[in-house]
Formats: sequence, structure tokens, C-alpha cells
Amino acid sequence: MNKTYFELFGLEEKLNLDAKTLQKRFYALSKELHPDFHQGGTKAEQAQSLEASAQINQAFLTLKDKEKRLNYLMSLRLGELSEAEKKQTPPELLAELMEIRERLDDFKRSPADEALRASLESSLSDLRAREKTLDAEIDALSETFDAQPNRDAQNEILARIRQTTLKRNFLRSLCRSIEAELRPEEF
Repeated sequence: MNKTYFELFGLEEKLNLDAKTLQKRFYALSKELHPDFHQGGTKAEQAQSLEASAQINQAFLTLKDKEKRLNYLMSLRLGELSEAEKKQTPPELLAELMEIRERLDDFKRSPADEALRASLESSLSDLRAREKTLDAEIDALSETFDAQPNRDAQNEILARIRQTTLKRNFLRSLCRSIEAELRPEEF
């Protein structure tokens, strides 16, 4: 099967899917393709059934999860990101990153410094709020993508979503770094 996950389920390439429709189609396809229903077939048919069933399971797990679905569609339409692109610091956050890393290093040397702890907690709170704002922006862009009939325009929207997602992921990672220093018992 060389179909996209959306094609496997007979769905349009949308970022917001109806979960019940997806699940119904998954159950129908699982029943049709599950290896248990092909035990009387040839070895080749059984192997093909097993492979198809595994692909349906993977497709379902991807499409039912909003973030996985978004990443899948971005990869499908825009191509895979390199590891370097995934880890690149957004230029507009570089100075802030350096300043936070410096405070984290100071905190490692002086974990009892309550003013430094409060400063890092404040930064963490600000970063989490910005992360939520970026999540809302991704949601709004996703709605725009789904409403757009033109594939080229959809791809432009996906490119904007990708940049916003990279920035959000960077903020998430930075938040985890701060939390790991402030609350090491939780990590």
C-alpha cells in the first residue's frame, strides 16, 4: 500500500479530524485486514495482511493524535526537517536563551539563592504563557488550513505552522531545562 494515512482511511488531508469517523473507519479496516481473518490464505496473503494491519495501526495512532497528525502532514507536504533544523534556536530567542542559560549556570552554583530561583520561576511562567500563545496560533492556522481549498495556499500555511511549531518546541525544551534545575526531584 503506497497510500497516505489520510487516503487509507478515505479522509481529506485536514489538521482537524472527526475522532468518531476516524475510529469507525479504523475498526472497519481492522476487521477487513486483520491477520486473524486471513489464516486460511497463502503465506504471501498472510504476510500482506499482517503488513497492511500494521500500517493501519500506525496510521490510526498518527491521525488520532493532533500533534502527530500535524507533524505527519507537514512532513508529507513540506518534507522532513533535518536534525539541525529541529534543534536550531529561533534567532529572535537567542539572546534570551543565553541570558537564561547564564542564570541556570549561576543557580547550579548557588541553588539556595532565592532571588535567582524567583527570577527563573518568573521566566518559566513567561515562557509557558508564550508557549500557550503559540499553541493558540497553531490552532488558528490549522483552522485556516482546513478551510483553504487551494493546495499551494495550504502549503504556505503549513510552512507558517512549521515555523511556529519549531518556536513552540524550542520554548518547551527551554522550559524543561529550567524545570529540571528548579525541581530535579521531578526529573
